[in-house]
Amino acid sequence: MDEERPCRAVVGAAASLVPCPGPGDWSFPSNHAVLAGAAAVALTMAVRRLALLTVPLALLMAFSRVFVGVHYPHDVAFGLLLGGSAAALVVLALTGPTAAVITAARTGAVPAVVWFTGPGPARRGMRNVPGCRLP
Repeated sequence: MDEERPCRAVVGAAASLVPCPGPGDWSFPSNHAVLAGAAAVALTMAVRRLALLTVPLALLMAFSRVFVGVHYPHDVAFGLLLGGSAAALVVLALTGPTAAVITAARTGAVPAVVWFTGPGPARRGMRNVPGCRLP
């Protein structure tokens, strides 16, 4: 979008802590917040326990962009929502097809592919892996 950054637009504001990006480098949405939100959601969906680390770090990254004076609060809030939503949709859309490809690759006889994808439960003696259901 074409919203001017607060370090240029707010008259009488304190100087920003970092150099203000040049004209044409718009404020909305915050790219840093988009990436932080996407990383936090994707990592949390992969390993739930990581939420205790990734969510506070993403919020801290978003806050830092407002604190240094280069974004408005709504820039980072929308960035977090945009990145998190995009990551969730991509992870949900690719989980099924990726699992099918990995399962097919594990049943093959190419050692390099089996090494890359892991042996899978069939080659480990059919023991139950936590979180997985065996037929």
